[in-house]
Amino acid sequence: MKRILALASIAVLAVAATGYAQTTSVIAGGPHDLTNGSALRNTNTTIGGQTCVFCHTPHSGVTSNPLWNRNAPTGAAYTVYTSTTSDATTTGAQIALSGSGACMSCHDGTIAVDVLRNVNGLAFGPAVTFTRQGTAKATYTAAAPGASNVMSGGLPFLGTDLRNDHPVTITYETARAATPTEYVTQVINGAKITVGAINPLPLFAPPGSTLPATTANAVIECASCHSSHNNSLGNFLRKSNSGSAICLSCHII
Repeated sequence: MKRILALASIAVLAVAATGYAQTTSVIAGGPHDLTNGSALRNTNTTIGGQTCVFCHTPHSGVTSNPLWNRNAPTGAAYTVYTSTTSDATTTGAQIALSGSGACMSCHDGTIAVDVLRNVNGLAFGPAVTFTRQGTAKATYTAAAPGASNVMSGGLPFLGTDLRNDHPVTITYETARAATPTEYVTQVINGAKITVGAINPLPLFAPPGSTLPATTANAVIECASCHSSHNNSLGNFLRKSNSGSAICLSCHII
């Protein structure tokens, strides 16, 4: 039985935000705003007030996540979720390659939050190169307990041991087909694959895929439950979990 997953359903990244985390529908001023005067009060004058730069860049980003301004973790150190009743599995390398790897590039604590691909880069061309930050340069002050330029226990920190977090980068249909009475059937919703009747949650294409997701191969990612640009509900949840609504989007109990 995989009802155990329902109990853990939003554990990945659903770590309770501390007092500094403002609930807001925009990035500015919220927990994903790492600029000066923000959640972590970055004091790096080179980065300054560039709210978007901690995740995005208009040039020379990571190709696996469009306009992404961070290198992905390797996933080599990950201990992934396991269960004697789980039919869908993944690996650390697959997580690192997926959209969840983008989240983990901050939240696993192996890469400083200000180690970026491109800071104040020049316009792309054959005669110029981008300025990249290979090591942490910012200093953060005590807006949050344990604040530093590397994720620590005082922040929404998952670490590399993911056994106590809901599995990500697993193929939803693999689990559903094995025990169809325990999982809601996913549907095609416009150009997306979703699951759940009310405010359905999105599933995503497999890691490394250049093709759209299908009902046969769509995977669960951090972004299935969390929307990184909208914290109006807290914990960046896509919808309220009142009455276990997020859990019950997928799980039949």
